[in-house]
Amino acid sequence: MLDSVHQAIQGQIERVLPEVTQWRHHLHQNPELSYQEEATSQWIAQTLRRLSLDEVREGVGGFGVIGSLRGTAEGAADGPTFALRADMDALPIQEENEIPYRSCRDGVMHACGHDGHMATLLGAAMVLSALRPLLRGTIRFIFQPAEEVAGGAERMCADGAMEGVDAIAALHGWPGLEVGQIGVRSGPMMASADTFDIVIEGRGAHAAMPHSAVDPVVVGAQITLALQTLASREINPIEPVVVTVAQFHAGTAYNVIPGKATLQGTVRCLDPELRKTMPERLERVVAGICSALRAKYRFTYDFGTPVTNNHPAIVHLIEEVGRELLGPQNVITLEAPSMGAEDFAIYLQHAPGAMFRLGVGKQVTPLHTPTYDFGDAPLPYGIGVFCHLAFRYLQDAPLSAGGL
Repeated sequence: MLDSVHQAIQGQIERVLPEVTQWRHHLHQNPELSYQEEATSQWIAQTLRRLSLDEVREGVGGFGVIGSLRGTAEGAADGPTFALRADMDALPIQEENEIPYRSCRDGVMHACGHDGHMATLLGAAMVLSALRPLLRGTIRFIFQPAEEVAGGAERMCADGAMEGVDAIAALHGWPGLEVGQIGVRSGPMMASADTFDIVIEGRGAHAAMPHSAVDPVVVGAQITLALQTLASREINPIEPVVVTVAQFHAGTAYNVIPGKATLQGTVRCLDPELRKTMPERLERVVAGICSALRAKYRFTYDFGTPVTNNHPAIVHLIEEVGRELLGPQNVITLEAPSMGAEDFAIYLQHAPGAMFRLGVGKQVTPLHTPTYDFGDAPLPYGIGVFCHLAFRYLQDAPLSAGGL
């Protein structure tokens, strides 16, 4: 049975790959920023409807789209629901690639590979819709807007994207892996990401009279340096945490000490309990320095994306599928998580699941750069893992019924 299913899936992938490749090129040429994915959303919905899915829902959490495919194999009506997710938004970056399908929009490009993520999920939907008689349950295809600004997943889930879902998976194209490889790990896969804003209120003065001022630039500089001691001297070094002051704004003239400065940045953790303590730790440093240097301050801290925690059972299933499909040597166990963040973590608060990395080539330039391109070569591997993973989850009754 499994051999025949494998052959059926691979045969369908070969059939659909030329069209899926064209879809990726179309998506790459027509990127849209977060919360602006209207045309992308409409195009995806139209494409899904061509596949004769049981339901295509638009306007989920904004510009989100959800397609549902119900299998017709014996027991499918009472079977589980497995979800696959892809993100849709692009980045405000001017593309520098010299390729036929280069972005048509100035200053906007798919520099994180979401064109590839969408095309892969559409390809999986196309393949699985042709194999409906083999499916013992329901597959939900989730196309999510606004991943890059963190907020899209939360809106999707608030609008019912995860209702009735038993498990979920997603992929992310990764330049550190060769095409045909996947990277997996259980537990923390990506860090949480929170933001902070600090407004320092001093007293302005002539640059030649610093004794008349309460210089917010000096205060801000000391705060910036002191915040780094949280990770190096206060928190256990085996507990990863990154505090980054990414913006520092003050003043408008060469010869004027400003009266105000603003600092903005992020805090990233892998331990949810440590994460809870970070606002107090940061504000203590800010308050102490401002008090010592006679400045006032305003401090705000916003909890953003939580830790992406991969469920061991779903990771194990991805590993099994990967070994069978790609070969054991091409399933890479990741030694460490990334301190980057992914709002796929929000879905994992509603159902067990996992994200894996899909190799796009070690020579490919890094994510979020003007020359990044997901490429066409990874598509059949991503589609293959998605399809086999969905089939295996629906097929494996003990896992679906209570193994999680």
